[in-house]
Amino acid sequence: MFSPQIHIIFNAREDQRIIKPLIENPPNKLYYFTAMVKSTNQADVNLEFYNKNVETLKKHIPSLEIITNPIDYTNYIEIIQELSKLIKFEREMNSNSKFFINVSSGSKMTSIASVEAAKLWNCEVYYLYSSNYDPCGEGVRHKGIFYIIEPITFPIKKPDESHIKTLKLIINLIEKKYYGKESDEKSKKYIYMKELINELYEKEIIKLEREHKDPSYRKSALYQKVKNYLQPIIKDFNYIKISDDKRNKKVFITKRGKQVLEIFKYYY
Repeated sequence: MFSPQIHIIFNAREDQRIIKPLIENPPNKLYYFTAMVKSTNQADVNLEFYNKNVETLKKHIPSLEIITNPIDYTNYIEIIQELSKLIKFEREMNSNSKFFINVSSGSKMTSIASVEAAKLWNCEVYYLYSSNYDPCGEGVRHKGIFYIIEPITFPIKKPDESHIKTLKLIINLIEKKYYGKESDEKSKKYIYMKELINELYEKEIIKLEREHKDPSYRKSALYQKVKNYLQPIIKDFNYIKISDDKRNKKVFITKRGKQVLEIFKYYY
């Protein structure tokens, strides 16, 4: 089956460092992100280079589809989120799609987030440097002869799909519980453990190996099953927190859990 090559690049005060690999190995599609910073309301100051690069690419690769979107160069979660969204979309169109991310340009945050996204979704990253680096002069910073390397990266442990589904289930239950109610930001929102147990069972995320005729045995077996299932989410990943109440234990989503939900918002 046809395996389209899709490249992802980030705009900067560069030309060959961005377009050289594309011209030498034309991709089927290009995602070209431009810069923005939401917190300070700043737009891309290097749009002149973006326009020139796009013009050159269209001249050398007339058939190349270029998709341009602004992205916050300082927002780690948003960068991974946007990359995840486009990778999911393209792989739903063609599961054999191969992704290549240029981590040479953009910001340090786009580079860090791109490497993490590449490890999560099995993409390739590459980096270009030149024989003549001139950060203070006018025009592009990298000139001369260009070299390309593919950094070796260590694998990242991607959360189990069931864990992400559980987080989404919890946040949906919390939103349903507090819908239409005035929110006090000082108080943490939660659901009861018994609600989560029922939902996990009804959604068949948790299954009992055998059904117990005695309701009390069934309740006990289900509670123990859920307790064991949640341990990695609580202790290893710190996605949720369970209160110490002896009865009516409360389930909270941690800050890390909320961040993970944002990262995987468009993937699972």
